[in-house]
Amino acid sequence: MDSRVEMPSETGYAVRRGNVTDALQISLLYKRVWDEFESLFPKKLKESRQPSEEEMKSWMTKETYFIAEVERETVGVVGCRILHSACQLVHMVVDRPCRGKGIGTALARTAIDFARENNSFKVWLDTIPIMKEAKALYEKLGFVKCGYLRRHLYGLDIELYELVLVS
Repeated sequence: MDSRVEMPSETGYAVRRGNVTDALQISLLYKRVWDEFESLFPKKLKESRQPSEEEMKSWMTKETYFIAEVERETVGVVGCRILHSACQLVHMVVDRPCRGKGIGTALARTAIDFARENNSFKVWLDTIPIMKEAKALYEKLGFVKCGYLRRHLYGLDIELYELVLVS
């Protein structure tokens, strides 16, 4: 896959495949975004979503990451983990000032394209029920809720979504 997928110039952002040189910027983005949820989620969950630069580099050996940039600043990211011909979207975030501009949609579509290019049969993800904006995005893209896990993640319930890919 081409490492850079340019978006139309009027959007003001570009999505490209990340690499280890992006690890620091990605980890700083995760810190900013998850700091917003200080009071909503257990401390252990927040900490597990705020990797150091070195931890991010380790994550990048197991997953493929795509980043969205505005003027060379990382403002969004999504990870893709393919296992058993299914692609899991992991750790997707968009910086608060950049939400509502199509960046989350562009990242998710890039991940879906990546799944297709890697012969995945479906794309799936998990999310926390209170993440209403994220769930609306997934549903807009055709994902359907397919499961519910009670007290699964640091005591929080988790909803599972999937998008079955048609050949």
